[in-house]
Amino acid sequence: MSQRISRSAWYALAISVFAMILLPAALTGTTIAFPEIELDFGSNRATLSWILSGYAITTAAFTLLGGQLSDRLGSRPMFTRGMALFFLGSLLCTFSPSVSLLIAGRTVQGIGAAIYAPASLAMVLLRFHKSQHALAIGIWAASVPIGSALSPTIASLILEITDWRWMFAVQTIAALGVLIAIGLLKAKKATEGIFKNETLDYFGIPIGTAAIGFLALGIVQGPRWGWGSWGVVLSFLASALLFPVFTYRNKSQVVPLIDFKLFSIPTFATANVVSLGVSLVGSSVWLLWPIHLSTVWEYSQIQIGLAITPTPLLAGVVSIGTGRWVQNYGYRGILLLGTALLVAANCWFILFYGAEVNYWGRMFPGLVLYGLAMGLTFAPLNSAALSEVSEHVYGRANATFLTGRAICSAVGIAILVAIIGDSTGSDALPAFRNAFIFLGGVSALSSSMVAAIWPKGPQT
Repeated sequence: MSQRISRSAWYALAISVFAMILLPAALTGTTIAFPEIELDFGSNRATLSWILSGYAITTAAFTLLGGQLSDRLGSRPMFTRGMALFFLGSLLCTFSPSVSLLIAGRTVQGIGAAIYAPASLAMVLLRFHKSQHALAIGIWAASVPIGSALSPTIASLILEITDWRWMFAVQTIAALGVLIAIGLLKAKKATEGIFKNETLDYFGIPIGTAAIGFLALGIVQGPRWGWGSWGVVLSFLASALLFPVFTYRNKSQVVPLIDFKLFSIPTFATANVVSLGVSLVGSSVWLLWPIHLSTVWEYSQIQIGLAITPTPLLAGVVSIGTGRWVQNYGYRGILLLGTALLVAANCWFILFYGAEVNYWGRMFPGLVLYGLAMGLTFAPLNSAALSEVSEHVYGRANATFLTGRAICSAVGIAILVAIIGDSTGSDALPAFRNAFIFLGGVSALSSSMVAAIWPKGPQT
């Protein structure tokens, strides 16, 4: 007999979905508005680029801390605090009189997102029965691709009508709405914040956060600074030196920043490993398509936003339905299909994408394949990672999964920047083809891993 889903559970899920939609809005919208911001401030492009990289680096660095605080203090309180930081960062961006304050606002946004993202799912799962978690995660995971589908068009329309500050103003108003809504949600006192009285590792947590932060800094800034530059080399060196110290401290903690014991759970370990390749591929194409559409096909910003909308929109719709499938048939079959479609999508772009402007014949079928593949892999992998995890560590488990996904996304983008180089227009077509060959290879590796190591049998 299926468990009845309470109103508070649906309400928590709705709040969480709306909050997660803000993440691609904050990322994509700023990328689209970058030329106008640059024109407005007239600043050095290298300095101004920190409004993009600062957000990405802080999000990657602080997500693990957000997960631990969620388990320690409760998912609802940490969701509220993270959203409050995101609200303040958006407000600062809206009214920033200088580049330095705009970068500061984006950094605060990134920290807020890192805190509320892992807490958002933990807050939802505590209100759903274990048998309904795949359904809840499927809906929750759909929020990011749906947000990715809507944000380019919305941002472009805002910039057509008014200036870039209104884009951050919309984020500020949305964050305020979430804060008001979450204030009406009651906490699950019996299960939230059970590690509240455990000693906080004031030495290990900053070291772990810095280790992730330096790694993200080196990866994100490598294409801009140069892989052999002192800044990148020192970032990687600092990360390599800090990680062993962090690992040593981490092992003795009751509430560690990264709970390595989670990797002894087969589904958690396998889902995280497979997710690395899927995340690398799924995030990297968002760099390839806009560059090709703008430099080869000479599309406008609005045309680019509309052109790539089918992929995230389809991924979001498909993600919602994956929960029911997983409940009835398990993860293996849907992940095999999803990763196979990811291989097929890259093969399509290798064979048919070119200089001839033919959206419906050359690009649209590949976008559909990518949308189906993302929808069939992203949510089920997240669901599988948490399927056998205790509810008391949902925050850290999800934060570990999201951090791995974020780091691999940054690695993929850095690799594609190196493959594409500075080539533009028709001269860049061989580089684009090489990029899709690389992504196809990673996709094939991910599909092979699902076939080889994912356990067979019912509900797996």
